[in-house]
Amino acid sequence: MSRIRKAWRVQIMDVGYGSGEIIYAPTAGKARYQKFLNVDCDSITFASIRVTRSPEDDFVMPVVDESTSALDKEQKSTLMHTMKNGRFYTSKDDKTLCSLVQAGFMRDTGRGWNDGETYFVLTDAGRAATRSLEPLYPEHPEYGA
Repeated sequence: MSRIRKAWRVQIMDVGYGSGEIIYAPTAGKARYQKFLNVDCDSITFASIRVTRSPEDDFVMPVVDESTSALDKEQKSTLMHTMKNGRFYTSKDDKTLCSLVQAGFMRDTGRGWNDGETYFVLTDAGRAATRSLEPLYPEHPEYGA
């Protein structure tokens, strides 16, 4: 099973604006509004922005599985931090990181700057779990996970 992040081709109907861009949003109206907010021109109106569905550019995201769903808030936050930064540096006996290693989501690299410290990185399972935790539409949290 998966979640679909909808893609919309958004184009300003004026010669100088080119062929448009892909914007990910739950509805055409939300995509139009995102474009409207990011335009640096007072003459652009909603009516001058054309939005068409672009399903070939949709982004398929995994759903949260049972083991990921069972993680607590701190564990989920740690996974997201690690995905963003590529690694997590802390004590080798950090409770949260050790629990994620035990669950198979992270691994200890065995390398650190100081005794008793190490870098933790995501495993393949950890990357998949983190992808499933990403919001479907970060700009529109009201549209669910």
